[in-house]
Amino acid sequence: MPAPDDFPLRPLDLKRHLIVRVGLFALAVLFVGSIVALVETRYRVRGEIQRTGQTIRQLLTDEIHRSGKDYKRSLEEINLDLNTLQPIGTLINFCVQLTDLYSHPAGDRCFDRPITLPAALEAAMRQVIGADAMYQGSIGQYPGITVGQLSVTPNFGSELIALCRNLINLLAVSLTILFMSFLIYRPVRNALAPSEAMLKTLKRMENGDLQARMPTFALIELDRIGQGFNHLAERLQQTIGSQRRLARHLLTAREEERQYLSRELHDEFGQYLTSLNAEASFALELADEGLPALRPCAESIGRTASHMMEVLQQILYRLRPVGLDEFGLTASLRQLVDQWSHRCRSIGFQLSVDDGLDSLPDNVAVSIYRIVQESLTNTVRHGQADKVAISLRADGNTLRLQVRDDGRGRGQPEIRSEAGKTGGFGLLGMEERVLALGGTLAISALQPHGTLIDVAFPAREPAGELP
Repeated sequence: MPAPDDFPLRPLDLKRHLIVRVGLFALAVLFVGSIVALVETRYRVRGEIQRTGQTIRQLLTDEIHRSGKDYKRSLEEINLDLNTLQPIGTLINFCVQLTDLYSHPAGDRCFDRPITLPAALEAAMRQVIGADAMYQGSIGQYPGITVGQLSVTPNFGSELIALCRNLINLLAVSLTILFMSFLIYRPVRNALAPSEAMLKTLKRMENGDLQARMPTFALIELDRIGQGFNHLAERLQQTIGSQRRLARHLLTAREEERQYLSRELHDEFGQYLTSLNAEASFALELADEGLPALRPCAESIGRTASHMMEVLQQILYRLRPVGLDEFGLTASLRQLVDQWSHRCRSIGFQLSVDDGLDSLPDNVAVSIYRIVQESLTNTVRHGQADKVAISLRADGNTLRLQVRDDGRGRGQPEIRSEAGKTGGFGLLGMEERVLALGGTLAISALQPHGTLIDVAFPAREPAGELP
């Protein structure tokens, strides 16, 4: 049986949910109440017509007996007064039709108010009440003598008015519910208003703004939540700041050590190898002058010295970018791109750098160079690209570096450590440098294919020393 956590919770807008629920409840009250009113009207009128018909029949019969005209056999001769039924008509809406023995009309009147309805409305009311809602009976002077027929039917006009009054009352009730929901919605909205500020603060934190803090809320529970969030945000900011300072300190120490090693190797080993190469050349001259047996040994020493000089140049290049201190970042990047262009002629390289970026701090310049170096290395070796575009832009105090290629573009390129080959700088090294500089690193896939490495960080090193 799946656990409750296996079912994702759907997002809920409480204010909209409240309005929808109350609105549906008001509509349900109106709908159900209308059905109840229609059913109640149907059964009430049908029952009243039968009881009222019997009562009217008895009243008319008594009226005939009181008239003293026992031998009159026509309703016209008896001349019944239907006004005597007015007290009943004020209570019950009905119509009376009288016919004589020959089915000739002898009287027709509606109580309480005679209303002529349009054919459509009268047909609708007949459907509601029922066309068979009618009372029919005979009127006689004494047992065995019948002088006419009585028909009692509903007064459809008056019943329609009564039904409309009930429906209007139901509509008023529904509107009252909606109005009350509005009165309830306002305090709920005011109580939930701080949620907008909370969401904005969380959004700022999500976008990397570690200075985002919750404001003070009037609601005690929300204010406690805000205080807890602010405390956690403060701790997070301190932790990330410490990590950045530590990473910056380690990068600085590493670059200083690399610079020191490259200088020592160049000054010490470079001089010794140069001297060794000069001694090998002198030995070759002696071999040419009269010691031919010395020639193989001198040539071997010269080849070894030249090979060691090439290896030393490669080591120096890995330790410190050539020309970065003397010629600046732009020239070093162009030299790096030119080297890759000569090595991979099937790939088109494009470099675009804004002016005035040669005065960047050393850590920033070295990090940019290393990121471009590793990105090109992995693009060429693993991306199978035809075109590579490098862009370095300055927007105020923010630098944005983008390396875009049209290779297989899997969104997460194979950025591997190439220790001993390309300076040992992979994805982890890129993340370390970006973190130390207080920036962001994003690697995404392009459509239909390709990869984009997007780096953004301050143009100046973040202030602060390692605690």
